[in-house]
Amino acid sequence: MPKLATQSWAVRRALASRQPFRTHGALSATAERTYCVGWLPETWADRYRSDADAGRIIYQVFSYSTPIAWVLDDGTVVVPHVRYSITTSGHQGLLYALDSEPGSFPQDGPDEGPFVPTQAPGSWNWLVGSGARPRNRRRPVREDFTPVRDDFAPVRMEYSESYSVRQGWATSYDIGPASGVEQAA
Repeated sequence: MPKLATQSWAVRRALASRQPFRTHGALSATAERTYCVGWLPETWADRYRSDADAGRIIYQVFSYSTPIAWVLDDGTVVVPHVRYSITTSGHQGLLYALDSEPGSFPQDGPDEGPFVPTQAPGSWNWLVGSGARPRNRRRPVREDFTPVRDDFAPVRMEYSESYSVRQGWATSYDIGPASGVEQAA
C-alpha cells in the first residue's frame, strides 16, 4: 500500500480511482472489510455496520480510525455530515475527489530538495548576530565595533499620540524622540 503526502495530488487520484493508500498523517483508504466505527455518531455507526454486514462497502476512507466516507457496490458515496477535529476536517475536504475522474488531477511535481538559503553577494563580511547572546556568529565582533544607534525607540502610532499626550499620559507607542514626551534615562 503506497504511503502518500496528505495534501498531494496523488491522494486525490487514489481517492478518485478507489485505490487503497496510507498517508504520513492519519488519512487512509482501503477496500478491505472492517467494522471499526471510531468516533462515528450512533446513527451513522449503525448505517455503516449495516452496509458492512450486507457486504455493500467496496471502498472506505478513514481519518485516524473513523470512517469519514465509504463507497457502496452501486457507486453511491456515503459521507456522514459530522464535524470532527481540524485535522479530520482537512481530510473531509479531500473527499470531493471521490466523485472525480482520476485523470482530472495534475501530476505531483518532481521531488526537489529543501530550500537552502544562500548569502546575498557582497554580504559575506556582514555580522550574522548581534546583542548579548548572538546566534550563528561566524566570526568574533571587532573591538572597535559600535552599533549605528543605541537610542532606538519604536515608532509611535499617530492616533494614540494625538489623544493621549493631550490628556497628560502616554502609551508605550507615544514615548520616543518624535512624540515630544520626555523619556526617562
